[in-house]
Amino acid sequence: MKANAPQKKVDSIQVDTGVRKITVNDDGETISLNFADQSFPVRFFAMVDEFQSQQEIFQQEEDALVKECKENQLSEYEQMRKIAAFNLKIHEFFKDRIEGLFGADTCRKVFGDIVPSVDMYMDFISQLAPFFQKYGKERQKKLAQKYNLARKGNV
Repeated sequence: MKANAPQKKVDSIQVDTGVRKITVNDDGETISLNFADQSFPVRFFAMVDEFQSQQEIFQQEEDALVKECKENQLSEYEQMRKIAAFNLKIHEFFKDRIEGLFGADTCRKVFGDIVPSVDMYMDFISQLAPFFQKYGKERQKKLAQKYNLARKGNV
């Protein structure tokens, strides 16, 4: 029988990475946002810039679609089918970018099993704004307390 060997004590640390969970539906599902990730604002603004630059491309594609429908004298049904497919393409573009920024499965959690409309994306982003403000202020306060000139020692 072996004698109980003394257990080695393991030191550990835990860094507040800035990740915050936000409940996004009635089932209690959450998305995680990392408010300390310094690349997040850059990636967010890059997404917004891409949305804006893509608008011109989508407008050109829509103009070409309207022209095609007129020139080919498509039936009302065919026109509606082509417009619906084009509309889906636009909204899938937005969905892919939102998921790329906020994480896979974000859209399903937030909007359900649909391809959301642009106004739903705007509503989602505008509802997140207060969290960015709240956690930004909390982070500034924590940093000011932790790293101020009056602080002494390792406390």
